[in-house]
Amino acid sequence: MSITAGWAVIREDGSYEGMNATLETPEDVVAFVQRVAAADPYADSIRVVHNDRPFWDAEQGFTDHDVFAAIVDGFGYLSHQDSDHAKAYPLGDPEAAGCEFDDEEFPAGSGLVLEQFTAALVEFLRTTKRPTNIEWTAR
Repeated sequence: MSITAGWAVIREDGSYEGMNATLETPEDVVAFVQRVAAADPYADSIRVVHNDRPFWDAEQGFTDHDVFAAIVDGFGYLSHQDSDHAKAYPLGDPEAAGCEFDDEEFPAGSGLVLEQFTAALVEFLRTTKRPTNIEWTAR
């Protein structure tokens, strides 16, 4: 099983670099989280695709799930929606301020400590399903 993560690093001068990572093991997920956390505050939101989930529309290449992530100010943010679940965000740390990107807006209080964020991504990698190690809410 594997996850593909795609994001950009946007620098103060307006330059950007497209980034992609394929995550196949829990160790890959840990290294990915460390890499993105090190790029903060320049990392944009991350599109996360589980490569072992079915397509909603294979001809058009549309996945059956939308998962976005971000790491901002020491918190990991997630959003999740799939054919079984409406869009939701974690009930996270009340101190997490939230953050906004072109692709996603993560509400205040939805940020997770990085250990819990990492564990959620590892669970998603392992199961292909919405992580159960966190409580979700539609905000």
